[in-house]
Amino acid sequence: MKRCHLMLTIFLVLGVASLAGAMDKEEAAHGPTAYVAPPANSIMGSCATPVVISSLPFSATAQTNCGLGNTYAATCLGNYDGGEDIIYRLDLAASTTIDIVMNPGTTGWTGILLDSACPPNATTCIATNTGSSGTRSILGKTLAAGSYYIMVDTWPTPNCIPSFTLDITAATPPPPPAAHDVCDGAIDIQGQSLASWDVNLTNAGTYYNDYSPVAPSCTGYTANGPDAVYSINLAAGEEIMISELGTCDTSIWIATDCGNLAGSCVAGADAVGGSATETVTYTAAAAGTYYVIIDSYATGGCPVTVTVNAPVSTEESTFGTLKAMFR
Repeated sequence: MKRCHLMLTIFLVLGVASLAGAMDKEEAAHGPTAYVAPPANSIMGSCATPVVISSLPFSATAQTNCGLGNTYAATCLGNYDGGEDIIYRLDLAASTTIDIVMNPGTTGWTGILLDSACPPNATTCIATNTGSSGTRSILGKTLAAGSYYIMVDTWPTPNCIPSFTLDITAATPPPPPAAHDVCDGAIDIQGQSLASWDVNLTNAGTYYNDYSPVAPSCTGYTANGPDAVYSINLAAGEEIMISELGTCDTSIWIATDCGNLAGSCVAGADAVGGSATETVTYTAAAAGTYYVIIDSYATGGCPVTVTVNAPVSTEESTFGTLKAMFR
């Protein structure tokens, strides 16, 4: 009988040790969750009567959940929903990317959640942020139009946050891509009336990696960096020569099908690595619109200078007669 009691004691001790091991040392030392009693009835800051935020930016100081009771103690915050809580409702009229920052001052063991349901989901919310000290932040969350709930809580002790600030802002969206980042917005080379021009093939220049030739055909390599698309109308037998010089490894290729650029590539150049001039010369097999893709191998892209020579018939394609398209 004593032996059985001893084995049971060992199992219990091991069980406690295993449970503590699932937390970090600081959390394990904080001890088991102590739940604050729920309020006697619904008060401000609950799902039924949330603090409503109807426009952004929102900034509030001297906020508190002290005295509001522990209404919600089975949420995705886990241990951090055992204290008193306050609910905010954020109403969005349109899709918005938001940043939420809650500063609890000197109060530790705080948590914040964002969810589309109230009471919040018991296991999985849109986002949570918890910690033993410091500011709680939920950043860069893109939400569709609708209502969302933010809960501020603690892992007792402390039972509540005497004073905190809450700031919610609409994150600055990235600029829209350049129109000719995709083929549907291709710029007409003849229409822009330039023999040479610069294009900043970077995300900062609002260009992205939309297209890449299929290796080993066309250029011989893939191109995983940002690209820009131009178009030109050629008669059958006309020849065009296009060059580019970038500050990174670039490539240039020509295709016939706007809906399938990679699958319709007819000529390309990617012979030189690093910052060097790439040149492609192509004779049109048939009359029609051809698409010129100024591309980059580097994922970050780089500024590129493009130069195009006039399309001429192959009979006229000599050094003396090949002239710049625009004087």
